[in-house]
Amino acid sequence: MSGFKMDISKLVNGIAEREIKTKAAIALYGDSVAKKMEAHAKSNYKWTPRSGAAHQRLNSTSKWHGPVVRVELSHGVDYGIYLEFCNEKRYAIIKPTIDYMTPIAIKGLQNIMK
Repeated sequence: MSGFKMDISKLVNGIAEREIKTKAAIALYGDSVAKKMEAHAKSNYKWTPRSGAAHQRLNSTSKWHGPVVRVELSHGVDYGIYLEFCNEKRYAIIKPTIDYMTPIAIKGLQNIMK
């Protein structure tokens, strides 16, 4: 019988440390993407502002949902749903912003994961 022993504690600790750093980087990047989405939406809306509330109250968040960081963009006014889905979606800003930002966000995430 062989007396071979292997101590993998440094490997395990290194992997755990890397996971913590990667999660922190992803959370920070999620916050960055959320802010960029909000800024894009606030500067590219297509409706005529009456009170200014609709574009001022566009908001975004980034938060963990289990193992996934979720970036959300939403209206802060109750009539935001009508801007998004009525009038043949001419005044929609949420989906166009998501469509615009998704490839940019994915490219940035790929850079983080390198």
